[in-house]
Amino acid sequence: MAKFEFPSLVIETTSIEIKGEVVQLVSFVGQITNTNAYEINRNITSVFEEGIYQIILDLKKLEYINSIGVATLIGIIKTVETQKGKIKIGGLNHFLENVIQLMDLPKKVQIYHTKEEAILNWT
Repeated sequence: MAKFEFPSLVIETTSIEIKGEVVQLVSFVGQITNTNAYEINRNITSVFEEGIYQIILDLKKLEYINSIGVATLIGIIKTVETQKGKIKIGGLNHFLENVIQLMDLPKKVQIYHTKEEAILNWT
């Protein structure tokens, strides 16, 4: 497990095994705001330091995200696509559901209400 701390945000990564595949669970806790977004964006590649491109983004505890944060999430998704990985999003609060719907995500990105649903539906 790795933990990356920024002002107003903590990103935790945990490697789990799902159906014989190693998956990186990436949990965002806090807020992505103007005060931390650039630093997060510059350091987000640390999520991939173990070389795992099978990702579940747990956004349940992400309270707020600005446009730079949206770009950061899209960057993660694009990196996973480039590396021929898989990505699912789980754990959306009401605010993030609205934001995610506006993002026009690639069709391969599946969205679930909880990280547990994302894990159960891993294929």
